Amino acid sequence: MITTSISKRTAQLPAEKVLSARRIKTRSSQTAAYTCFSRGCATREKDACFRGPDYLAELLFPPLARFALNFAPLRKFMMRAMFPPGIYEYVMARTKVMDSAYVGALEAGFAQIVLLGAGFDTRALRFAGQNQGTRVFELDIATTQQPKLDILRQKKIPPPAGLTFVPIDFDQEDIYAVLSRAGYEPGQTSLFIWEGVTMYLTAEAVDGTLKFIRSHAAPGSRVAFDYIYASVLRRENRCYGEKGIYERIKKTGEGWTFGLEEGEIEPFLAERGFEMLAHYTPAELEKLYLTAEDGALHGRVNGTHCIVTAAVK
Repeated sequence: MITTSISKRTAQLPAEKVLSARRIKTRSSQTAAYTCFSRGCATREKDACFRGPDYLAELLFPPLARFALNFAPLRKFMMRAMFPPGIYEYVMARTKVMDSAYVGALEAGFAQIVLLGAGFDTRALRFAGQNQGTRVFELDIATTQQPKLDILRQKKIPPPAGLTFVPIDFDQEDIYAVLSRAGYEPGQTSLFIWEGVTMYLTAEAVDGTLKFIRSHAAPGSRVAFDYIYASVLRRENRCYGEKGIYERIKKTGEGWTFGLEEGEIEPFLAERGFEMLAHYTPAELEKLYLTAEDGALHGRVNGTHCIVTAAVK
């Protein structure tokens, strides 16, 4: 049974099921690794129009994944085995949306960028040359963050100036308290990238994070995040690629727990003090990032996810 929490615009699983899905407390996030692998695979797309921009993702791969990346038959086999229909294409598009938000904040001279649940993100490294003084904070649970740090150390890749890695248990620790100890300054214009996270949280945690952003960032600050439709939690199978994806994610030990009702994102944000700037449905992501000039579709995006950017009022 799905229980409605916080407002009628959201849905989440019962609390006991939410708590049972916390594999990441003991091991590195498997979904973060899958996402990193898909970003690396996207850099091998033959058509430059669709090629992925994350040229550093492969540095974080284990040996087998690095071998597969350059051996097309094995790469394609692993992608079919790992990703439900449309998820690889979704990650391709989402990476470009979030990259645009990140670069936009740098160009606008934002004081701070905060990556909430950074996983194996490489933006602070990839865009270091465009950063003219913006502080960057990467937050994640230590079991995922530490392996990334170990790899960077092994490969002798120093973090760029202004990048701070901040370990946090989002279920147990207060974001503002942890960030403040790391040097975050309240009242500054900031960007928050919340990529591939909300669907793993409770409604209370989502609401609490948005409240933190609204309360401790200057008006005009932005948040970019993705979410799944609440109907996915109800197993309605209305979306392309939805069948099987819920169980696939659940098997990783990091199952989905939170969703928003279709068409409710704008009032959901308004109720929390945010103005929606852009909203990308699966169809819009296909049009923007997966459609050739002749109208041919390079691939379909899994229909369970949307992406939104919003500003603090």
